[in-house]
Amino acid sequence: MIRSILEWPVRKQLGGETNILNRARIKVLSYALNLKILTTTLLLIFYQLENYRVQAVRAAVLLTIVIIYYIAVSSGFQWRKAAHAAMLIFMVIIWSNLYVFQKGFDVVTLQYIIVVSIAAFYGLGNRWGIFYSMLAIAPFIVFVLLGRHLGGYITWGPHGSGRITIAILLFQNFTLIMLINYFFFSSFYETISDLDARRDELRASLESLEESQRKLETEYVHQKHLIASISHDIKSPLRFLMTTTGRLARNHPDMATVRAISQSSYRLYHFMKNLLEYTEFRYKNSNVQFTYLDLNEMVEQKFAIFAQDAEVNANRFVNEVSPGVIIKNNPQLVSIILHNLIDNANKATNGGTISVTHQDFREEVHLIVNDTGPGMESAVSEWINSESMQLPANENASQNFGMGLLIVKEVSTLIRARLLAQPNQPIGTSVHIIFLK
Repeated sequence: MIRSILEWPVRKQLGGETNILNRARIKVLSYALNLKILTTTLLLIFYQLENYRVQAVRAAVLLTIVIIYYIAVSSGFQWRKAAHAAMLIFMVIIWSNLYVFQKGFDVVTLQYIIVVSIAAFYGLGNRWGIFYSMLAIAPFIVFVLLGRHLGGYITWGPHGSGRITIAILLFQNFTLIMLINYFFFSSFYETISDLDARRDELRASLESLEESQRKLETEYVHQKHLIASISHDIKSPLRFLMTTTGRLARNHPDMATVRAISQSSYRLYHFMKNLLEYTEFRYKNSNVQFTYLDLNEMVEQKFAIFAQDAEVNANRFVNEVSPGVIIKNNPQLVSIILHNLIDNANKATNGGTISVTHQDFREEVHLIVNDTGPGMESAVSEWINSESMQLPANENASQNFGMGLLIVKEVSTLIRARLLAQPNQPIGTSVHIIFLK
């Protein structure tokens, strides 16, 4: 209750301040202001009782200034400006004591110099601390340089002051010094405690991250072994199945079932091959090697893989890429992209045409997969044309395309290509793979 009353003048300044040290500075300002009102009022009363009119007038003027200062601070006067104003008030007291009223120094005036120096350093920082400390000591230096006689005895307080008023003055300045030190070191210890807590929290987080890293490394090794196992234990049998069924299909061309099994095994083998190659790139994080490749030949190879599926869907494949169109890129990764796009186009089309064309521009080469299907959903086409790697939230789109488009998007970044999905004319979808020359 008492603290809230004493801090009432600076409630607005405290409300918008989160820095621990600045909050301590604002609280010192408030406590010092309340202390100054109390002690100046007591000084005014006792100076009147002691019949020392000059000091009573000074105390009355100072009390008026302090009350105006209190009102300004309570109205939201910025605390740094208020601290500068307090320093200037102390400067006036020091200079007037030395050159107007005292004609010399007393213990109280010396206390004011100490108060100014400490308050300036703690309240305003090193730069202003040095400035106000030099300004506070300047009248003493000037006093000596002017040849004024200091004498062998320094009084406790202003001339005409009794023991009580001197005690009030000494108590006031001592309490100001004590308040400054108390709040500053409280904020200092609070900051240290907060930093210690954050350090412990960061240490715990770091230990957790290190443990997670160890688990990820273990999982990474496990995944590498798993990929190698899949490559050896699945891809090899699939290759054997593809070769065997292909031989049977060639020896018995009239057996539709054997031909279908051959086409399916051929397609399954190449699908697994593309998927494993993509996964190996992901886990090995190896540099992508570029070499020259013939786009016409690659399109023919992909059409051969999906020939049986195209026949089932009553689709027609058309390779419109001119022979001799050469680009420099990674054959494996380009093959993965083309494989998935042709597969998606064939799935989405029934009784239509899937064609692959190319366009040669000054800075780019476009390899375009066209279909005459119902068209691509706008959410999916927008995602393909964006930089996002996450599949659209549309459930139907995710089920329709599965992981194929996500793989295509990721692989395109590896080969420094970009994708562009557009409506095909008059019907269907066109997906551009755009290679930089």
